[in-house]
Formats: sequence, structure tokens, C-alpha cells
Amino acid sequence: MDKKTDLTILGDGIRLERLRRKWSQEYLADKAGLSQSQHVSRIESGKVDIQVTTLFSILRALGCELKDLIDIHGENNG
Repeated sequence: MDKKTDLTILGDGIRLERLRRKWSQEYLADKAGLSQSQHVSRIESGKVDIQVTTLFSILRALGCELKDLIDIHGENNG
């Protein structure tokens, strides 16, 4: 897989987990301590390569682990 595919898989996982909780992008951004909800939109669409610290903030906000968001083999994503 390439970088763009990886970012899309991660973004899809974050979006699906956020929607499962019925949270808005604004709510997730606030809960994760991100500066703006537009950043969440760009993450979910795979348009930005996020920093590890941002990923950890999102994981903490969602109360999940990375393995809950992605299947490294791409079989059960999005």
C-alpha cells in the first residue's frame, strides 16, 4: 500500500468510530484538543499526514486503540 491509501484507511476508521458515537467533527476536535474541526475533516478524508501526538489525542478522545480503527491488512476497513 502507499501513503495515500494508508491515510485514507486511518481517516475512514476515525470517521466511522466518530459516527458510531454520533459525534460531530467539531465535538471530536474539541474533545481531542485539536484547534479546529476542519482539521478533523482533513484527517478523515486522508488529506493530511497527522503527527503521532495528534493521533494519540484522537485515540484518547474516542477511547479506543489504533487496532480498533484499522485492519493493517485492509480487509475490514471503511
